[in-house]
Amino acid sequence: MKPKLFLLFILLISNETIAQINLVPNPSFEDTVYCPFGSNQLNACKHWLNFGNSPDYFNACTPLGLPNSNPGFQYAHTGNAYAGAIFFRRVNLASGPNYREPIGVELINPLLIGIKYYVSFFAVNAEVNFGSIASDKLGVNFYTYAFDSCCHPPLTNTAKVYTDSIITDTLNWVKVSGSFIADSAYQYLCISNFFNDNNTDTLSTSPFPTQAYYYIDDVCVTTDSLFNETWTGISQTETTQNSISIFPNPTQGFIMLESPIPIQAYTLYNIYGQVICNVETKNTYSILIDLSNLSKGIYILSTYSKLNTSTNKIILNN
Repeated sequence: MKPKLFLLFILLISNETIAQINLVPNPSFEDTVYCPFGSNQLNACKHWLNFGNSPDYFNACTPLGLPNSNPGFQYAHTGNAYAGAIFFRRVNLASGPNYREPIGVELINPLLIGIKYYVSFFAVNAEVNFGSIASDKLGVNFYTYAFDSCCHPPLTNTAKVYTDSIITDTLNWVKVSGSFIADSAYQYLCISNFFNDNNTDTLSTSPFPTQAYYYIDDVCVTTDSLFNETWTGISQTETTQNSISIFPNPTQGFIMLESPIPIQAYTLYNIYGQVICNVETKNTYSILIDLSNLSKGIYILSTYSKLNTSTNKIILNN
Protein backbone atom coordinates (compact mmCIF):
# COMPACT_ATOMS: atom_id res chain seq x y z
CA MET A 1 0.00 0.00 0.00
CA LYS A 2 1.33 3.47 -0.88
CA PRO A 3 2.05 5.78 2.11
CA LYS A 4 -0.59 8.35 1.10
CA LEU A 5 -3.27 5.71 0.73
CA PHE A 6 -2.36 4.14 4.04
CA LEU A 7 -2.49 7.55 5.75
CA LEU A 8 -5.95 8.04 4.27
CA PHE A 9 -6.91 4.68 5.75
CA ILE A 10 -5.62 5.92 9.13
CA LEU A 11 -7.84 8.99 8.88
CA LEU A 12 -10.87 6.90 7.99
CA ILE A 13 -10.58 4.80 11.14
CA SER A 14 -9.22 7.56 13.42
CA ASN A 15 -12.62 8.05 15.03
CA GLU A 16 -13.39 4.36 15.25
CA THR A 17 -14.56 3.24 18.67
CA ILE A 18 -12.57 0.23 19.78
CA ALA A 19 -15.01 -2.60 20.27
CA GLN A 20 -15.43 -3.84 23.82
CA ILE A 21 -16.85 -7.12 24.98
CA ASN A 22 -18.95 -8.20 27.89
CA LEU A 23 -16.90 -10.70 29.90
CA VAL A 24 -20.07 -12.35 31.25
CA PRO A 25 -21.23 -15.35 29.18
CA ASN A 26 -24.98 -15.64 28.70
CA PRO A 27 -25.48 -12.25 30.41
CA SER A 28 -29.23 -12.16 29.76
CA PHE A 29 -29.86 -15.77 30.92
CA GLU A 30 -31.33 -16.69 27.52
CA ASP A 31 -29.30 -19.82 26.72
CA THR A 32 -30.59 -22.92 28.47
CA VAL A 33 -29.26 -26.37 29.27
CA TYR A 34 -32.87 -27.50 29.66
CA CYS A 35 -36.20 -25.79 30.20
CA PRO A 36 -36.73 -25.27 33.96
CA PHE A 37 -39.77 -27.02 35.38
CA GLY A 38 -39.57 -25.94 39.03
CA SER A 39 -37.69 -23.90 41.61
CA ASN A 40 -34.00 -24.21 42.52
CA GLN A 41 -32.93 -24.87 38.92
CA LEU A 42 -30.35 -22.23 38.12
CA ASN A 43 -28.30 -25.08 36.62
CA ALA A 44 -30.83 -25.08 33.77
CA CYS A 45 -29.28 -21.79 32.64
CA LYS A 46 -26.11 -22.22 30.58
CA HIS A 47 -22.91 -21.04 32.34
CA TRP A 48 -24.66 -19.80 35.52
CA LEU A 49 -23.88 -21.54 38.81
CA ASN A 50 -25.56 -22.01 42.18
CA PHE A 51 -23.17 -20.36 44.66
CA GLY A 52 -25.36 -20.99 47.69
CA ASN A 53 -28.72 -22.47 48.82
CA SER A 54 -31.41 -22.46 46.11
CA PRO A 55 -31.51 -19.62 43.55
CA ASP A 56 -34.04 -19.94 40.74
CA TYR A 57 -34.18 -19.68 36.98
CA PHE A 58 -37.20 -18.45 35.01
CA ASN A 59 -37.69 -18.84 31.28
CA ALA A 60 -40.67 -18.35 29.00
CA CYS A 61 -40.02 -21.79 27.52
CA THR A 62 -42.19 -23.30 30.27
CA PRO A 63 -45.87 -22.54 31.07
CA LEU A 64 -44.79 -21.91 34.67
CA GLY A 65 -42.15 -19.40 33.59
CA LEU A 66 -42.18 -15.65 33.15
CA PRO A 67 -44.03 -13.40 33.27
CA ASN A 68 -46.13 -15.56 35.63
CA SER A 69 -43.24 -16.79 37.77
CA ASN A 70 -44.05 -18.13 41.21
CA PRO A 71 -42.70 -15.18 43.27
CA GLY A 72 -44.63 -12.63 41.22
CA PHE A 73 -45.61 -11.36 37.77
CA GLN A 74 -42.63 -9.84 35.92
CA TYR A 75 -41.44 -9.52 32.33
CA ALA A 76 -37.72 -9.87 31.62
CA HIS A 77 -35.63 -6.74 31.26
CA THR A 78 -34.68 -8.05 27.81
CA GLY A 79 -35.34 -11.37 26.15
CA ASN A 80 -37.33 -14.17 27.75
CA ALA A 81 -35.44 -15.21 30.88
CA TYR A 82 -33.92 -14.07 34.18
CA ALA A 83 -32.61 -15.42 37.48
CA GLY A 84 -34.21 -15.04 40.89
CA ALA A 85 -32.72 -15.16 44.38
CA ILE A 86 -33.19 -14.22 48.03
CA PHE A 87 -30.99 -11.33 49.18
CA PHE A 88 -32.35 -11.10 52.76
CA ARG A 89 -34.61 -13.21 54.98
CA ARG A 90 -36.09 -12.54 58.40
CA VAL A 91 -34.07 -14.16 61.18
CA ASN A 92 -37.11 -15.75 62.86
CA LEU A 93 -37.54 -18.16 59.94
CA ALA A 94 -36.19 -21.71 60.07
CA SER A 95 -33.24 -20.83 57.82
CA GLY A 96 -31.81 -18.57 60.54
CA PRO A 97 -29.85 -15.31 60.13
CA ASN A 98 -27.84 -14.16 57.12
CA TYR A 99 -29.62 -16.38 54.60
CA ARG A 100 -28.60 -15.60 51.01
CA GLU A 101 -28.93 -17.22 47.57
CA PRO A 102 -25.86 -16.08 45.60
CA ILE A 103 -25.59 -16.75 41.88
CA GLY A 104 -22.27 -17.04 40.04
CA VAL A 105 -20.69 -17.38 36.63
CA GLU A 106 -17.22 -18.03 35.24
CA LEU A 107 -16.04 -15.06 33.19
CA ILE A 108 -14.97 -15.43 29.56
CA ASN A 109 -11.44 -14.35 30.57
CA PRO A 110 -9.86 -13.67 33.98
CA LEU A 111 -9.63 -10.04 35.05
CA LEU A 112 -6.27 -8.31 34.60
CA ILE A 113 -4.62 -6.91 37.72
CA GLY A 114 -4.47 -3.10 37.70
CA ILE A 115 -7.15 -2.69 35.02
CA LYS A 116 -10.34 -0.76 35.79
CA TYR A 117 -13.56 -2.67 35.16
CA TYR A 118 -17.11 -1.42 34.91
CA VAL A 119 -19.91 -3.61 36.24
CA SER A 120 -23.70 -3.48 36.02
CA PHE A 121 -26.82 -5.61 36.34
CA PHE A 122 -30.57 -5.00 36.47
CA ALA A 123 -32.77 -5.96 39.43
CA VAL A 124 -36.44 -5.71 40.35
CA ASN A 125 -38.16 -6.60 43.62
CA ALA A 126 -40.56 -9.57 43.50
CA GLU A 127 -43.85 -9.46 45.38
CA VAL A 128 -43.36 -12.98 46.86
CA ASN A 129 -47.07 -13.66 47.42
CA PHE A 130 -47.68 -10.93 50.02
CA GLY A 131 -44.42 -11.72 51.87
CA SER A 132 -42.13 -9.19 50.27
CA ILE A 133 -39.32 -7.19 51.85
CA ALA A 134 -37.16 -4.66 49.99
CA SER A 135 -33.47 -4.30 50.83
CA ASP A 136 -30.28 -2.55 49.87
CA LYS A 137 -26.78 -4.02 49.41
CA LEU A 138 -27.51 -5.86 46.16
CA GLY A 139 -24.05 -6.20 44.69
CA VAL A 140 -21.25 -8.00 42.90
CA ASN A 141 -18.04 -9.60 44.14
CA PHE A 142 -15.30 -11.42 42.25
CA TYR A 143 -13.36 -14.55 43.18
CA THR A 144 -10.53 -16.72 41.86
CA TYR A 145 -12.50 -19.90 42.55
CA ALA A 146 -16.11 -21.09 42.43
CA PHE A 147 -18.53 -21.72 45.29
CA ASP A 148 -21.42 -24.18 45.35
CA SER A 149 -24.76 -24.79 47.05
CA CYS A 150 -23.01 -25.99 50.22
CA CYS A 151 -20.05 -23.62 50.42
CA HIS A 152 -21.19 -20.00 50.14
CA PRO A 153 -19.26 -16.76 49.59
CA PRO A 154 -18.42 -15.14 52.95
CA LEU A 155 -20.36 -12.12 54.22
CA THR A 156 -17.51 -9.62 54.44
CA ASN A 157 -19.67 -6.47 54.61
CA THR A 158 -18.11 -5.22 51.42
CA ALA A 159 -18.45 -5.74 47.67
CA LYS A 160 -16.73 -4.50 44.53
CA VAL A 161 -20.01 -2.92 43.38
CA TYR A 162 -23.24 -2.60 45.37
CA THR A 163 -26.16 -0.26 46.03
CA ASP A 164 -26.82 1.57 49.30
CA SER A 165 -30.34 2.36 48.15
CA ILE A 166 -33.27 0.11 49.04
CA ILE A 167 -34.77 -1.18 45.78
CA THR A 168 -38.53 -1.19 46.26
CA ASP A 169 -39.71 -1.10 42.64
CA THR A 170 -41.71 -4.20 41.67
CA LEU A 171 -42.47 -2.99 38.15
CA ASN A 172 -39.45 -1.25 36.64
CA TRP A 173 -36.00 -2.78 36.46
CA VAL A 174 -33.35 -0.84 38.39
CA LYS A 175 -29.74 -0.70 37.20
CA VAL A 176 -26.99 -1.35 39.76
CA SER A 177 -23.70 -0.06 38.39
CA GLY A 178 -20.15 0.81 39.45
CA SER A 179 -16.45 0.26 38.83
CA PHE A 180 -13.31 -1.04 40.52
CA ILE A 181 -9.66 -1.80 39.80
CA ALA A 182 -8.88 -5.51 39.77
CA ASP A 183 -6.41 -6.55 42.47
CA SER A 184 -6.41 -10.24 41.50
CA ALA A 185 -6.90 -12.31 38.37
CA TYR A 186 -10.53 -12.96 39.27
CA GLN A 187 -12.20 -15.68 37.21
CA TYR A 188 -15.69 -15.78 38.80
CA LEU A 189 -18.43 -13.19 39.30
CA CYS A 190 -21.02 -13.51 42.06
CA ILE A 191 -24.24 -11.53 42.58
CA SER A 192 -25.67 -11.46 46.10
CA ASN A 193 -25.93 -9.43 49.30
CA PHE A 194 -22.47 -9.70 50.86
CA PHE A 195 -23.43 -7.75 54.00
CA ASN A 196 -24.75 -9.45 57.13
CA ASP A 197 -28.26 -8.78 58.41
CA ASN A 198 -27.11 -6.11 60.86
CA ASN A 199 -25.56 -4.12 57.99
CA THR A 200 -28.50 -4.50 55.60
CA ASP A 201 -31.29 -1.94 55.54
CA THR A 202 -34.76 -3.28 54.75
CA LEU A 203 -38.31 -2.06 54.25
CA SER A 204 -41.45 -4.17 54.61
CA THR A 205 -43.60 -3.82 51.50
CA SER A 206 -46.27 -6.44 52.21
CA PRO A 207 -48.65 -7.52 55.01
CA PHE A 208 -46.55 -10.54 56.06
CA PRO A 209 -42.91 -9.67 55.25
CA THR A 210 -40.59 -12.65 55.11
CA GLN A 211 -37.79 -12.10 52.57
CA ALA A 212 -36.23 -9.81 49.97
CA TYR A 213 -36.45 -11.68 46.67
CA TYR A 214 -35.13 -10.09 43.48
CA TYR A 215 -35.09 -10.95 39.82
CA ILE A 216 -31.72 -10.39 38.08
CA ASP A 217 -31.11 -9.76 34.37
CA ASP A 218 -28.54 -8.36 31.90
CA VAL A 219 -25.21 -8.60 33.73
CA CYS A 220 -22.19 -6.77 32.33
CA VAL A 221 -18.44 -6.64 33.07
CA THR A 222 -16.33 -4.57 30.68
CA THR A 223 -13.31 -2.27 30.47
CA ASP A 224 -15.35 0.36 28.61
CA SER A 225 -17.32 2.81 30.78
CA LEU A 226 -19.49 3.96 27.87
CA PHE A 227 -20.36 0.38 26.92
CA ASN A 228 -21.32 -0.36 30.52
CA GLU A 229 -23.47 2.75 30.62
CA THR A 230 -25.30 2.16 27.36
CA TRP A 231 -25.46 -1.65 27.22
CA THR A 232 -28.98 -2.71 28.07
CA GLY A 233 -29.13 -6.39 27.26
CA ILE A 234 -29.54 -9.08 24.67
CA SER A 235 -29.75 -6.90 21.54
CA GLN A 236 -26.30 -5.46 22.19
CA THR A 237 -24.94 -8.90 23.01
CA GLU A 238 -25.66 -10.11 19.50
CA THR A 239 -23.74 -7.25 17.88
CA THR A 240 -20.69 -7.46 20.19
CA GLN A 241 -20.28 -11.21 20.57
CA ASN A 242 -17.45 -11.33 18.01
CA SER A 243 -15.73 -8.06 19.01
CA ILE A 244 -12.11 -7.84 20.15
CA SER A 245 -11.19 -5.70 23.15
CA ILE A 246 -7.83 -3.87 23.06
CA PHE A 247 -6.48 -2.02 26.10
CA PRO A 248 -4.86 0.17 27.21
CA ASN A 249 -5.00 2.34 24.13
CA PRO A 250 -3.15 4.74 24.01
CA THR A 251 -0.39 2.66 25.55
CA GLN A 252 3.18 3.17 26.74
CA GLY A 253 4.44 -0.25 25.78
CA PHE A 254 2.02 -3.15 26.15
CA ILE A 255 -1.47 -3.90 24.87
CA MET A 256 -3.84 -6.71 25.80
CA LEU A 257 -6.19 -8.34 23.31
CA GLU A 258 -9.30 -10.14 24.56
CA SER A 259 -11.83 -11.92 22.39
CA PRO A 260 -14.93 -14.09 22.98
CA ILE A 261 -13.81 -16.22 20.01
CA PRO A 262 -10.28 -17.61 19.42
CA ILE A 263 -7.78 -15.31 17.71
CA GLN A 264 -5.84 -17.17 15.03
CA ALA A 265 -3.31 -14.49 14.11
CA TYR A 266 -2.53 -10.78 14.16
CA THR A 267 -0.53 -8.38 11.98
CA LEU A 268 0.93 -5.03 13.06
CA TYR A 269 1.62 -2.28 10.49
CA ASN A 270 3.29 1.12 10.71
CA ILE A 271 1.71 4.22 9.17
CA TYR A 272 3.45 3.47 5.85
CA GLY A 273 1.75 0.10 5.52
CA GLN A 274 4.91 -1.85 6.30
CA VAL A 275 4.46 -5.05 8.30
CA ILE A 276 6.10 -4.82 11.72
CA CYS A 277 5.18 -8.34 12.73
CA ASN A 278 2.87 -11.16 11.67
CA VAL A 279 2.10 -13.69 14.42
CA GLU A 280 0.08 -16.90 14.48
CA THR A 281 -1.52 -17.24 17.92
CA LYS A 282 -2.88 -20.82 17.84
CA ASN A 283 -6.47 -19.94 18.70
CA THR A 284 -6.08 -18.07 21.97
CA TYR A 285 -8.64 -15.81 23.68
CA SER A 286 -6.18 -13.43 25.36
CA ILE A 287 -2.88 -12.02 24.03
CA LEU A 288 -0.33 -9.64 25.58
CA ILE A 289 1.70 -7.75 22.93
CA ASP A 290 4.95 -5.95 23.76
CA LEU A 291 5.37 -2.71 21.76
CA SER A 292 8.06 -1.18 23.99
CA ASN A 293 10.79 -1.62 21.34
CA LEU A 294 8.86 0.46 18.79
CA SER A 295 9.02 4.22 18.25
CA LYS A 296 6.29 6.53 19.48
CA GLY A 297 3.50 6.90 16.95
CA ILE A 298 0.43 5.37 15.34
CA TYR A 299 0.19 1.72 14.30
CA ILE A 300 -2.50 -0.46 12.77
CA LEU A 301 -3.36 -3.86 14.24
CA SER A 302 -5.33 -6.43 12.27
CA THR A 303 -6.58 -9.51 14.11
CA TYR A 304 -7.97 -12.63 12.47
CA SER A 305 -10.42 -15.28 13.63
CA LYS A 306 -12.51 -17.92 11.87
CA LEU A 307 -15.47 -15.52 11.85
CA ASN A 308 -14.04 -12.13 11.03
CA THR A 309 -11.11 -9.72 10.69
CA SER A 310 -10.83 -6.70 12.96
CA THR A 311 -8.68 -3.61 12.31
CA ASN A 312 -7.83 -1.06 15.00
CA LYS A 313 -5.63 1.96 15.43
CA ILE A 314 -2.99 1.69 18.17
CA ILE A 315 -1.43 4.83 19.69
CA LEU A 316 2.00 4.29 21.26
CA ASN A 317 3.16 6.99 23.70
CA ASN A 318 6.42 5.59 25.04
